[in-house]
Amino acid sequence: MRKILGIFFGLLMASLILIGSSGTFVSFNAAREVRVNVVPHGEEYLGFMCENGYSAVVTVGANEEVDFEALTVRNHLNERKDVMIRLQPDYSGLPENITMFVESEDGVLRIIPSEGEYSFSGNVTVGNVEPGEYVVPVQMIATWVGGDASISTCPIKLIVTGSPTIEKELLSGPLELPTHTYAQWTFRITITNPGRERNLTVRDVVPGEFEIDSITPSGGTYSVTQTGAAHHVTWSVHLEAEESAYMDVTVHTRLNPAGQQEFTSCGDYALNEGAELVNYSIKSNNITVRATCGGGANDCKLCVSSKVLSGPKFLLPGQSADYHTRIFVRNKGSAKDVTIEQIVGPEFSVTGSVESTGTVSVSPDPQGSLVTWTFHLNEGETATLDLYEHTEGIYVRRVLLIGRVHVVGCGCVGCSHYVYTGSCHTCGGNTLGAESHDDGIESENCEGECE
Repeated sequence: MRKILGIFFGLLMASLILIGSSGTFVSFNAAREVRVNVVPHGEEYLGFMCENGYSAVVTVGANEEVDFEALTVRNHLNERKDVMIRLQPDYSGLPENITMFVESEDGVLRIIPSEGEYSFSGNVTVGNVEPGEYVVPVQMIATWVGGDASISTCPIKLIVTGSPTIEKELLSGPLELPTHTYAQWTFRITITNPGRERNLTVRDVVPGEFEIDSITPSGGTYSVTQTGAAHHVTWSVHLEAEESAYMDVTVHTRLNPAGQQEFTSCGDYALNEGAELVNYSIKSNNITVRATCGGGANDCKLCVSSKVLSGPKFLLPGQSADYHTRIFVRNKGSAKDVTIEQIVGPEFSVTGSVESTGTVSVSPDPQGSLVTWTFHLNEGETATLDLYEHTEGIYVRRVLLIGRVHVVGCGCVGCSHYVYTGSCHTCGGNTLGAESHDDGIESENCEGECE
């Protein structure tokens, strides 16, 4: 061993002597081995969690709001120091109807201890936005004792899907039928859920003209509550993304409190109102059926008369006077809704009305004042409307007091009534009420006086 060391030492000294005697020193080369370990983002000194290149993938529907985890940061600094973090998202690529907030962007720092981690939360609210995908870059600003860093993290991916949809279709039953006729219908409410899983609630109203026979949902649960004669249906169901569900509802026409089969009047009836997706302000179409009255003949089986009960037939020029007129109606057909119109002449004002049923309105008309009377009559029922008119005086030979009665949908019946001016000897104390019997107002739908 000593011999080997001696030889090695001798060679070393010889090399030194050689270098020293070689004259000018030209160059010296050396090499050093360097090893670099590439680690995932989560294991870096300031690590952050990413998946498929994004710190978060957020799916939200139009007109919805969602909370989410935006970014998880880990502190692996060698110095074992606490680090203070804040995030700076870039929202410049989002449409104006999308509002997003990521925790700490307001400047409030989050402290992460050594070997600790923190998940930053976020919130996004989407208005009426077309479906699409958007990317939000996020910059992380970190400071610690003795250092700081600005790091580009993985961005946030925002996926905006369409809102759930709801539609209604009639599976069976007539869209038109005669009044007082039993019928049954089945309709289907279908909801479709795009984008992401949701808990959805549907509300619908079945009007009072119907009774519910059965409700059959393809999933979820339902309840029925009654308000007055109407039935309120609530259906709740959980749907996965792109999943659909339906609910079939069967109803029939009911007997009304008077024991008559609905529908008792001609016209259009909503089989049910538009079904609504709760919290989405989305409604389906409604389904409307029509009740007919045998071609309209039965709807016009009415006896109608119009009389002047009091008031002078002749007036002196400029003489004021008061009048009392009456419309009488008898229903000789099936139950129905009736609308009657009558003109009161321009020289007269309507000072009052008394109706036995229904509602009365008075509106201006080029011919004077239009009186509209709307009411419902069952078979054999009668109704009266008493009108009170006043004039401050007339100055022409003849003026209209009340015009012919117009039954909307059936035509005009009876005659018009007029008031006249004349000399004193023609007055004779006569009133229109006394002479109205001679005018013989009769309905075109019956013979003789209705009363």
